[in-house]
Amino acid sequence: MERHLLLLAVSATFGVVAHSALSVTLLIVIPSFLCFLHYSLGLSVKVVGIHLVMMVIFLGAASFSKHQNQTIYQGNESRFTITFTDQPNMDGHSLKGFIISEHGERLMLRYKMGSEQEKEKLGRILRIGLSCPVEGSLVVPDKQRNENGFDYQSYLKRKSTHWILKADSISFQACNVGGNSLVHSIRNLRMKGIAYIGENFPKESSGFVTALVFGDQTYIDEDDLTNYQRLGLVHLLAISGLHVSFLTGMLFYLGIRIGITRERMIIVLLIFLPVYMVLSGGSPSVVRSCLMAMLFFLLLLFKERVSAGSTIGLVYIVLLFFRPNMLYDIGFQLSFAVTFSIIISSSIFLRYPQKTLQVFTISIICQLAAFPILLFHFYEASFLGVFLNVVYVPLYSIILLPFSLIALTCHVLSPSLGEPLIAILNFIFILCNKVASAASNVPLASIVFGKPHFFMLTLFVVSLIGLFLTWEESFKKSKWWCGTLIAVLFFQYHAQKLSPFGEVQIIDVGQGDSILIILPFNRGNYLIDTGGQITFPIEPWAESRKKFNTAYNIVIPLLKSKGIHRLDKLILTHADADHAGSAKELIEHFKVEEIVIGGGSEEHYRDMDFVSIARDKNVQMSVIKREDRWVADGAPFIVLNPHGKEENTNDSSIVLYTQLGGLSWLLTGDLEEEGERELLNAFPRLRADILKVGHHGSKTSTSEPFLLQLQPKAALISADKDNRYGHPHEDVLANLETNRIRVFRTDEDGSIIYKYYKRKGTFRKTIP
Repeated sequence: MERHLLLLAVSATFGVVAHSALSVTLLIVIPSFLCFLHYSLGLSVKVVGIHLVMMVIFLGAASFSKHQNQTIYQGNESRFTITFTDQPNMDGHSLKGFIISEHGERLMLRYKMGSEQEKEKLGRILRIGLSCPVEGSLVVPDKQRNENGFDYQSYLKRKSTHWILKADSISFQACNVGGNSLVHSIRNLRMKGIAYIGENFPKESSGFVTALVFGDQTYIDEDDLTNYQRLGLVHLLAISGLHVSFLTGMLFYLGIRIGITRERMIIVLLIFLPVYMVLSGGSPSVVRSCLMAMLFFLLLLFKERVSAGSTIGLVYIVLLFFRPNMLYDIGFQLSFAVTFSIIISSSIFLRYPQKTLQVFTISIICQLAAFPILLFHFYEASFLGVFLNVVYVPLYSIILLPFSLIALTCHVLSPSLGEPLIAILNFIFILCNKVASAASNVPLASIVFGKPHFFMLTLFVVSLIGLFLTWEESFKKSKWWCGTLIAVLFFQYHAQKLSPFGEVQIIDVGQGDSILIILPFNRGNYLIDTGGQITFPIEPWAESRKKFNTAYNIVIPLLKSKGIHRLDKLILTHADADHAGSAKELIEHFKVEEIVIGGGSEEHYRDMDFVSIARDKNVQMSVIKREDRWVADGAPFIVLNPHGKEENTNDSSIVLYTQLGGLSWLLTGDLEEEGERELLNAFPRLRADILKVGHHGSKTSTSEPFLLQLQPKAALISADKDNRYGHPHEDVLANLETNRIRVFRTDEDGSIIYKYYKRKGTFRKTIP
């Protein structure tokens, strides 16, 4: 029974995937799986037919789900009545979160509060079930803007959300609270609990307690969360089977101790678990663990026994049938993969008598099961996490989770009794976070592998299954599969060195510049500018907890997805924040062989935060000027600017000329019209097939004489969508059109990628 349910779960998965990602690869994989069932596992043709029917049923379930997931809005509506049904996120001066419109459609609300008084008032009246009149506009969410980047539009659609409601005003005086449903009451209790923790616990521990008790990681410090993610410990901060097992076990034990019968306690737990599901946020891991626990207790009530494998298989199938889009949730994938691996591998770790060895073996199994998912989504993995989990899993499940619940309960009942407990808890969290921070900075704590191709991912999963199956018999028999697994990882790690393709990518960093050049066979990785945020003064109340960072959110994930382990040159065209503002983070996360800046502008970099870090890491700093050059993989890189000390920092930008993929390229930084004239005088025969337009398409650059001499075939413009500067300027676009130059622009096209082989290549836009 167990084996059949698990195999049916695989067939159900193929059915859902076939609906959204039907491809030639899948058309090969599905028949291969059916042949495997018949010829390798010996299942009859009738049983194989059942699996085929299962695929069709779940294909239909996914189709029906998509058919139901439609919008009734046209996009030109301006007046709404919204109801808060989920806990909104109030961060700085922004309020955002899922709401329901008067027509019952789910929208993503974004509202900018105008004053501290308005924020305080909103904090007092905001609750689940509150309905308010709103004036604003509907905006289509962004698609994926960078290669391997986050697709916000798809993410929201899978949550039945098609529009972002940008509210200009919310009439709070006209708000009213509708009828209090049980779900709304539980969610309001959750809101109050999170607010209570934020007000009464120190900032070092409040985010962690909120995550452990209510399943909300929003309030954890960004650096701490990044450290836990890099070390493979972030699962400890999500409510999972460990939490549910602890809570149900504790309640069951307490109930029995005070004289309640086993049968009645089971009924109490069957009532408690759905409530806890809502109270803790209803994440996929919570839903999975609560449903498994409910099924276990329900069968126990009727004195029936079902294996853990059958339970997880049944819960998976039921969830996938009613909510097919959950398949694409990372939490859903990790929760089931890790739990499934522990269940099927129980005979492996139970054969070891020592508890420490058992925990270590479980840690290895969990890390291996999560590895392909982490590699696909985050492009890196931590081997150090295997050892840290041995310490952190029992620490969190046995000490920190119950201690957090006890400290919170005691403080609610008696603040004077709870304060000492909170102080002790805070000290433990600080200590844990310091250890995690130190561990994350250990060399090779986290290893970048890049985003694996489907074929490599399949090889990895097959090797993993083979390893688990043979390890069950004996560890010696698993050595061949273990070797295969290591070989696959070795190949994936060195994939870039084996690639004959080169690439030039204009990264969409918003209002800024960042250009990635990858030479074939890993003969050079150059990043020209880093992008960065231009910051403006802001009042303390309006400051966000989590600020957007170009490096962390865009550039670093992109480099990791490409399997880049080092940057041979980090070229900073000039010192403006939108060109060099993310240099610090890049130097911290990647091995940078050389930082290149323009001659005459050295003093502009002296006070920048990346300089001291580069010095501590012994990164070579080079100053270049006109007519400096180098050659890599046969491609010349010639410096045309700067030639002296310019008063205008934009005209002191590094200007590079190169030839890649059969095309000549002129990369101009923020060069303006005066700098263009000087460049034409110095190089009267200068031509370029591809022009990176200066200063984001500002009207102060890309003059008519400049275009007439260069005669480019295509122009590349890096500018933010709906930016405040009006870039690119209409005069620049008119000049380009007059000269019949094809225009690629990041504000409309997302990142622009030129991939080439020898002397031929093609351009591709991330947003079609």
